[in-house]
Amino acid sequence: MERLIFREEQSFRQTFMLFIMLAAYLMVIGSFGYGFYQQLYLGQPYGDNPESDTTLLWTGIITLVVMGAAFSFILSGKLVTEIWSDGIHYKFTPLIRKMKHIPLSEIASAEVTKYRPLQEFGGWGWRKRFLSRKTAFNVSGRIGIRVIKKNGSQVVFGTHQPDEMKRALSKMIQPDATKYSI
Repeated sequence: MERLIFREEQSFRQTFMLFIMLAAYLMVIGSFGYGFYQQLYLGQPYGDNPESDTTLLWTGIITLVVMGAAFSFILSGKLVTEIWSDGIHYKFTPLIRKMKHIPLSEIASAEVTKYRPLQEFGGWGWRKRFLSRKTAFNVSGRIGIRVIKKNGSQVVFGTHQPDEMKRALSKMIQPDATKYSI
């Protein structure tokens, strides 16, 4: 009978990220605001190749809506990693909404380790390196579970609770029969 050993949820809610998104949004609002003021209020064409008033207005509205949707998409991202007695379950919403499963029978090794998200995977998020058969799911930091499968591929799951994750992995790989008896 499979049992949940450990569960961790992480989301893209770091302060610096919110600050960058807010700064970008304010810069775009400022730029279009200045353009609206110059072209619609002062009556002077905005830019070297000015658009019509309607085109300028619609471009501003569409840009702000698309940026808002992109920021909402990013902020809704959540990594859920679960260590079960039968393997590792994970999802990365909104991209992977249903839990995926790496069965214990497919795992050659799993350990909590430091890794380099920028150098190994090109950043954070859902990252896949096709030639090296590596995949990463992370939201921040440089510590994660590196799972090497028996087929040679690797999956890295970022974690903010490395000590708890180590204990959970050891229970998954070498379960203590007395703790799971019925």
